[in-house]
Amino acid sequence: MDMLSERFDAAVVWAARQHARQRRHNTETPYLSHLLATCAIVLEEGGDEQLAIAALLHDVLEDTTTTRAELHDRFGTAIYQTVDDCTDADHRERAGMSWRERKQSHLRRMTAFSPGSLLVIAADKVCSLQSLVDDLERYGLALFERSVRSAEELLEGYQEVYAILAPRLGNRPVVRRLELLIEQLATVAAVS
Repeated sequence: MDMLSERFDAAVVWAARQHARQRRHNTETPYLSHLLATCAIVLEEGGDEQLAIAALLHDVLEDTTTTRAELHDRFGTAIYQTVDDCTDADHRERAGMSWRERKQSHLRRMTAFSPGSLLVIAADKVCSLQSLVDDLERYGLALFERSVRSAEELLEGYQEVYAILAPRLGNRPVVRRLELLIEQLATVAAVS
């Protein structure tokens, strides 16, 4: 891959500004850490600059007031499409759907996504699940007392995503990491 361009630099800054006031679940960690970690996984898996930028922006439609038109105008069709694929429902759509409805709708759509979009989704899930497993190590099962979702609900969601990703992405490190993290969560969920 060629070196990352100024376009990537601009995406880092823009993502940081869009998510500036957000924190990771149950922590004081700036949300940007999740975006950077997801991007790093995509790059380590051989993703190109467009996929790296999409990884930085993968939550911008869900978690900020950024509109689809604004994202498309700023970053173009290819990046917009990948971010849209990563989005279960945008900021406005979320109000009218339950968590389960959003996840089920997204799973149905995922079956038609490009390998690039699936790679960003896999990286996002690995990053999120690693943070959850780390938080369980730090705080124990008490973590779920503050969580909107139970361990069982989260486990089921990750298993459903894995079932779509694994056959499409094959035996890549990101897929194997996701499988191992799901096994770790399953062990915890069996205890809770």
